[in-house]
Amino acid sequence: MNTDEHMLEVLQKTLAKIDELNARLGHIEKDLTSIDKYQMNMDHHARAIEAATKNNNIM
Repeated sequence: MNTDEHMLEVLQKTLAKIDELNARLGHIEKDLTSIDKYQMNMDHHARAIEAATKNNNIM
């Protein structure tokens, strides 16, 4: 195998690894977005409960 063929093989493997890592990062980003939305929702509910208990408006 000459140098050019070897370099091409290394570059192809590198590109494949970059694609794999990019896919993983995409999944992580999606998970973090989901967690953020969940936390915002829970924060909203906690504030509503806190406001209701301060005003003695427990249903």
